[in-house]
Amino acid sequence: MVKGKAALIGAVLLSGCASTNEVMQMAPTQVFKSDKSADEVSFCLANRNNTVPMPRDDGSRVVLVKNGYGAVSLAFAVFPEGTGSRIEYRKKFGTIGGAWKRCVGIKPDKD
Repeated sequence: MVKGKAALIGAVLLSGCASTNEVMQMAPTQVFKSDKSADEVSFCLANRNNTVPMPRDDGSRVVLVKNGYGAVSLAFAVFPEGTGSRIEYRKKFGTIGGAWKRCVGIKPDKD
């Protein structure tokens, strides 16, 4: 009986999880411009989140931040723009510390 309840709870949690496609189709939560190259920004974001930047056909790179259940909670799309980059930040749910702001080239807010 306990295993059945655990499976049901897990199924409910996963059914509410956000997919990569769902998050990427959302309007950006914020857009940033950086003097840093798209390669540098995407590498930094991926390195801080223990993931790999995914190249896309449009020349951008996507860095996903997933929760413990494998659902995408945050997504960064990094586009080359001149010698710098444009970063589209999408937040589905969850929180993330301000360390990612250093990757973009802005100082994190003081708490």
